[in-house]
Amino acid sequence: GGLPMGIHGASLERFSNEEILRIVVEDFGLSELELTPSQIRFRDYRNGRYGGPAASMDDVKALRKLMDSAGVRATAYGLLSFRDSADENRKMFEFASELGVRNLTCIPQLNSLDGLELLADEFNIRLAIHNNGPGDVLTDISEVISAYEYRGDNVGACLDIGHALRNSQDPALALKQIGKKTFGIHLKDVSGRGADSDVIGLGDGLLDTESMFEALRTVELPDDIALSLEYLINTDNPQPGMLKSLALAEDELS
Repeated sequence: GGLPMGIHGASLERFSNEEILRIVVEDFGLSELELTPSQIRFRDYRNGRYGGPAASMDDVKALRKLMDSAGVRATAYGLLSFRDSADENRKMFEFASELGVRNLTCIPQLNSLDGLELLADEFNIRLAIHNNGPGDVLTDISEVISAYEYRGDNVGACLDIGHALRNSQDPALALKQIGKKTFGIHLKDVSGRGADSDVIGLGDGLLDTESMFEALRTVELPDDIALSLEYLINTDNPQPGMLKSLALAEDELS
């Protein structure tokens, strides 16, 4: 189809960066990847799945070199919870700029958006505000729209289809409401409405694939949207399930 399909890095977080790039190119025949802290940490993570120290600029440059040699473009980086620290926030943009990233998929503190928008304009990197799952902040699409509504060209949304479904919202309608301000999409299906429901193959869960792909075909979206397939089951061997989802998407978007 006309939209550039990419892979969400969380889908392949069990693999080394070298192997991820090989899978994207050789197994999937694609050239776009949304990076996550599993591939490179933009900040320190004390614990949890990303636990470890922040990358250095040398680490970032090494990853860019690796990606360039594989012929894979970093479309976005996230998920970033921007805090109210001007120095740290600038570092995020410097890292993103070095990687050639167009979007920072983020959950900003709303009172820090003025400063973040200045950085977005300075670096020409877009803030893609992410809708979240039940019990989190910015769970309703209308809250995301309110956050960017009166801002410039570099502040918009990343539509997480799975979280919309978990919050009993229609992701196809959300896409129509957000329109050209849809800088990124986390393309995924979920097994149920619970906050911890599984992220599974497209068409295997709650997603109405027919209405979703009709919206993707008809809504005017940015040419350089970060459309990232996310699949979080069978993590040791996700390729078969992901190939099935990619085939469905290609069929629906062509």
